[in-house]
Amino acid sequence: MKRRDLLAGLAGVPFVAGLGATAAGQDAYPNRLVKILVPFGPGGSTDIISRLIGKQLEAMTGKPFVIENKPGATGMIGTTQVKNAPADGYTILLGSTSTLGANPSLYKTMTYDPSDFTTVAVNGTTGNFMLVKPDAPYKTVKEFVEYAKKQPKPLFSGYGNASSRVPAALFEVTTGVKFEEVAYRDAVASIQDLNAGRVDCVFPDQVVGESYVRSGYVRALAVTSKDRSPLFPDVPAIAETFPSYVIIAYSCFSVRKETPDDIKKKLNRLIMDAIYEPAILERVKKLGFTPPPKDWTIEQCDAFVAKEREDWTKYIKLAKIEPQ
Repeated sequence: MKRRDLLAGLAGVPFVAGLGATAAGQDAYPNRLVKILVPFGPGGSTDIISRLIGKQLEAMTGKPFVIENKPGATGMIGTTQVKNAPADGYTILLGSTSTLGANPSLYKTMTYDPSDFTTVAVNGTTGNFMLVKPDAPYKTVKEFVEYAKKQPKPLFSGYGNASSRVPAALFEVTTGVKFEEVAYRDAVASIQDLNAGRVDCVFPDQVVGESYVRSGYVRALAVTSKDRSPLFPDVPAIAETFPSYVIIAYSCFSVRKETPDDIKKKLNRLIMDAIYEPAILERVKKLGFTPPPKDWTIEQCDAFVAKEREDWTKYIKLAKIEPQ
């Protein structure tokens, strides 16, 4: 082909060439540091799982995935920061039951809407513990309920966030016992006060409570999931005594909904592949999380989070918790 003919042909396809450059730029994602913002303090389940997966994403992409903790206002401060960040996939929210499920029903004024985000991956689900003092006189959920109903005053229930407050309130509605709520800055502080005898029970997630249970610092009376935890097969589910009582928590990775679809899809595959890397999967399960199937799409992940929000709205109404 003559040079002038080649140039003429190329002149007719500038738009196609532009598309190729754009696609190459998106295929390069990530090409710089990615921030995973955890809207809670370090040491909790959301923080631990974000660090596990973040390290694996670094290994897979060769780019840094940096964890940044922004606690406060039951996760609203950090979540709002992600909402206000550029919609480019370089600021990812470590979402949770509290931030994307319970908060809209617990607070009259919100600084974000869960629909501001698209969930690109669900890390897993877990039940909560029902913890009591190690020397408590009751050994079963039934005995706890009988004991509580005989007391002249309500027992004290401690909580560190929405995902530990609502299970206690739902337990009241289901069993007929009465609690007086005590709020703490986080679940660890509530567990410490439980051991000291300042409260009578707490309902933290299993990741936070595991080490305290295994050490004998507190006693796990039950779990809130439908079935027993594989990690604690000797701890019964509350549903074994009260079949209507089932409540779980989850964590996920979400981005602003305006983020380009190609980047969302790439994050979905990267994160789900990271979770199912054998060493990571083993650790995730040891934390008490049950991941969804590896082939879950963005649509399935987003639908799961929306359904959990519906369920938690129902739980909160049943528990008669008024928005603050």
